[in-house]
Amino acid sequence: MVEEAAVQPRRWPERVLTLGAPVVFLVAFGISLATEGMPLARDKFFFWLVLGIAAFSVAAWRSWGVMLLEWLPIFALLVAYDYLRGAVSVTSEQAYIQPQLDFDKWLGGGTVPTVWLQDHLFDPFHLHWYDFAAWVVYMTHFFVVWIVAAVIWKIAHHEYRRYATLAVLTTLAAFMGYWLYPAQPPWLAGDLGSMPHVDRVVPLVWGDLGVPAAASMFENGSGLVNLVAAMPSLHASFPFMLLLFFWPAGWWVRIGLGAYTLAMAFTLVYGGEHFVIDALVGYVLTLICFGIVTVLWKVIERRSDRAPAPEAVTAAAEARSAAP
Repeated sequence: MVEEAAVQPRRWPERVLTLGAPVVFLVAFGISLATEGMPLARDKFFFWLVLGIAAFSVAAWRSWGVMLLEWLPIFALLVAYDYLRGAVSVTSEQAYIQPQLDFDKWLGGGTVPTVWLQDHLFDPFHLHWYDFAAWVVYMTHFFVVWIVAAVIWKIAHHEYRRYATLAVLTTLAAFMGYWLYPAQPPWLAGDLGSMPHVDRVVPLVWGDLGVPAAASMFENGSGLVNLVAAMPSLHASFPFMLLLFFWPAGWWVRIGLGAYTLAMAFTLVYGGEHFVIDALVGYVLTLICFGIVTVLWKVIERRSDRAPAPEAVTAAAEARSAAP
């Protein structure tokens, strides 16, 4: 009884921190959402993401150093991606448009699918429920992939590096696409007269909702927005990447992520953000990146299986030293 009483006071601070840190984090994040807006920019989002991982890992605080070492390179790469994406921008008129138009017209039987969808579904003077649903689906692009990375880091750390490598490789491969093939999205092509005018549904819904976004020291006002970074569609790539990565998890996961992939594709085309071919090229790009990472990890696992265990190395060294 004496020993238990002596140990108990030392456990209470840890319990309070373990339970209280997530609550404090959630309250602070809620206040930030209400006062500053949604943290969509890289710096703001990753600040809250890493802080959230730490808050839910107070009991394992010794792992915080490893967490920073594994997350900061990803953050640095994505900030560099945002900067370079804007740096290679060409003028809107110089960006490619005819191949996308030709393909989508062929697919739509002579009509661009975006134009057909908006003619039949969209009314700028009366937003429907599916317009708001499209806004929600579109916005998930900015945080779902990285929240999933945080969850994997927390509960399945052995899979984190493979997942993070796939996400970063897919992102950088998309940048190469923007650099090699700057392309006009449908709304821009309509504004420039290459096709009938189409509205951008997501900004219209955003304006109707009045949801603010948190300012960023890296992106906002820095000229990093690239209006012709449309081919391939990274918005389409990320849901498909999740589908491929979690494919072994079973049919229910496949159905859910497959529906998410299709919902994002519909949102992008209907919303005037991407042509169908932009999404299809994004899928092909993601499939290539997934294949590369899969092969790479098989090689890494094969080499680690061949490497002798530390205990075996130690035993061999002791045997050699003991030999006459």
